[in-house]
This record gives sequence, structure tokens and C-alpha cells, in this order.
Amino acid sequence: MNSRPPIIFIEQYYFPDGWGGAQIPRDITIDLLNSGYPVSVICGRDQYVPVDPENDDPGGDPGKRGVKIRYVPRLPALRRRPKGLLSQCWFCLIAVVFVLSHGRRSILMVQTNPALMVVAAGVVAALFKRRVILIAQDIYPEVMIAHGMIKRGGRAANFLLAMYRWAYRRAACVVSLGPEMTARLAEKGVAAGRVREISNWATGDLRLVRGSSNRFRTEWGLGDNFVLLYSGNLGVVHDAETMLRAIAAARTSLSALRMVIIGAGSRIAEARSLVDSLAIDDLVLFKPLVPDHLLPLSLGVADMGVVSLLPGFDGLVVPSKLFGQMARGIPTVYVGPRNSDLDRLIAKSGGGISVENGNYAELAARLVEFASNPAALEQMGKSAVSYYARHLSREIGLDSYRSIVASVAGSECAT
Repeated sequence: MNSRPPIIFIEQYYFPDGWGGAQIPRDITIDLLNSGYPVSVICGRDQYVPVDPENDDPGGDPGKRGVKIRYVPRLPALRRRPKGLLSQCWFCLIAVVFVLSHGRRSILMVQTNPALMVVAAGVVAALFKRRVILIAQDIYPEVMIAHGMIKRGGRAANFLLAMYRWAYRRAACVVSLGPEMTARLAEKGVAAGRVREISNWATGDLRLVRGSSNRFRTEWGLGDNFVLLYSGNLGVVHDAETMLRAIAAARTSLSALRMVIIGAGSRIAEARSLVDSLAIDDLVLFKPLVPDHLLPLSLGVADMGVVSLLPGFDGLVVPSKLFGQMARGIPTVYVGPRNSDLDRLIAKSGGGISVENGNYAELAARLVEFASNPAALEQMGKSAVSYYARHLSREIGLDSYRSIVASVAGSECAT
């Protein structure tokens, strides 16, 4: 009999999703399986980055390695609104039924996607005495309040704040992505001894295909231009305006400038509209998200990468784009609030620069400066890789997750 407790991992996007964010749960669950824990995963069938089974390779199937994958069945009535509240309720209901069908020895690991699963996990912990590890990829409902989806100070906001506060405090351990997020969790009343900081890490093939060997650079008509790349979700927490206005401002001094946006999300349409209004459609190229195995090509077009965060979202979200760029030696421009987790990482690593939201003139000037200084870019890339290897690598993160699970299995969270 296996003396280690079973692990039940819950995340909406898992396998065969081609999204980098779905790779981190695969890394965690496969590593725990290899460490001797029986592992089951509850996930959805919808894919954030759809995979073509004939042409795309989403990576090895965790099911073939021994991870038991349970897909939440789709309801026909929910297919038109796969991310709506009713869909979240359905997902959580099925997940809870599955969890309760397992013995009390099981440890539940829950990522904050779907968001309502945080509350469901709190109920399972409180009423059924199950041990829960929450991985806070986002802090709810504060993200929705900061975006304006819920009125700050209103009854709905206050109710959700109280409900989620209660749920977060039921967890045996909460994983934070950085110091600012840890501070947000403290505001919720989560005891310091129950919080463990673990950064996300880079996913996919970490190699880069550069220059004329990169077929994307050729197919996309980028030539020898200086390329600023935004790769990943462009959603409610991200700043598209500052980087696009900077492109418009820099064009008179740097004609050989292009921006590539490889992404999806709620602000893509807004970004396209701004590109049209600024008359920079000849400088900005939009492409859909690519599966992980194509990252050496897509990220390889970048001379610099950009990561952004809108004011008010610092500590609520830590965009993982930065880690993918650092691991590959891509110098990064961070556009966002000062003293956020990302701003501090940029400063500590020396792997890029920070520009505050709205300061597009400064960003334009820095792009012009770096386009004529390849030596400075090369040094930033080397600094980023070095810092990533010493502090943020996949191996470091997985070791921390193993430590947490071992501690919770012993009924206490490591600090």
C-alpha cells in the first residue's frame, strides 16, 4: 500500500491544452507522481490554446505516465458560455463530487481557475475536513473589483470579499507568486505561516531560433527590423495603450521598428482599434497564440519582449510572460506600477527596464536607444538567464511544491 496520500489537482486547463499556463499544472502533477504520490486531475475539455492533434505536439500525455485525468463533461446548454457563472458552478459541482468520492487522506490542490473553485475548496475543507493547498494565480474577487466588473464598496463586492476571505483562510497552505501577492493574502487574514511564495516558471522548449533561420521572421515579413514582442494573454489586467503609443512615437526616429502581438484576450480588439486610430497598422502585426513547441520560433523573433500590468492589479496578478523571456535571455520591457513584483524582479535581475503606465515617450526613447545598442541588449539577456537559473527555474519551483505537499501531508505547511 502506498503510504503517501493521494493528490487531487484541480485546474480548468490541463491536457492537451497548448497554453503555457496549462503546462505548469502538468509539471507539478507529473513531478508529484514521480515522487510517489497517486495523482488525479480534474479539468475541463475546453482548451485555451486549441491543439491540432495532427500537427501540434502539446507534450507528453500525463495519463500515459499514470496521472488519472477526469474531464468535467460539457453540458449542451453551457457550450455558448463556457466561462460564465453557470459553467463555473457546474465545474465546481462535478469537482466536489469527485473529491468527496475519495478518502479523507487525499490532499486537494486547487489553482484559481475557475475562480469559484476557491470557494468550493473552502467548503470542502471546512465541512469535510479535507486538506487544501490553494495556488493563487490570481487574487479574487479583488481582480474583478479592480477591473470594475463589480462596484467597489457595493453590497456584491463586500459579500464576495467576505466569502473569498473565508475560503482562503480555510486552506492548509496558500501559494503566492510574490511578495506583493503575499501582502494581499495577509490583508485577507491568511496567516503568514500558511503562505509559501513560489514563482511560476518558463514552459516549453527554452531554445530560441534567431535571425534568418527563424521561418516566422521570414514569413511575417520582419526582415532586419528591431522587433518588440508581446506574447501571451492580453486581458483586463494588461496595458496595451502605453506600448502601442510608444511604437507610434518612436517611428520617426526608428523606421526599422516593428511590434508583434501574439496573443488572445479581452483587450485584443481594443488594441487593434488603437492601432488603426494611431495609423500604425504597418508597424504592428497580430498573430494568434501558438502551442508551447513553437515558442522557439515565436519568441525567437523578439529583440525585446514586453510585459505589462495596469495600475491597481499589482499583487493581484503576476504575469508569467516575464519568466519565459528571462529563461530564454530575451531582454524585457516592463510597463506597469513601480514596486510591483515584476518591477522588483526586473531590477534585481538586471534583465530589462521598467516604464510606468502612460509614459510612452520614455518607452519610445528607450526603444530607439536599445535598437542601436545590441551590446546592452545582450548583457541584459545574459543577466536575465543567470538570475532565472539561480532563483526561478522549474527545478526550484517543483522542489518547493514537493516540500509543501510533504508538509501538508504531515498536517502543517512549511514556511
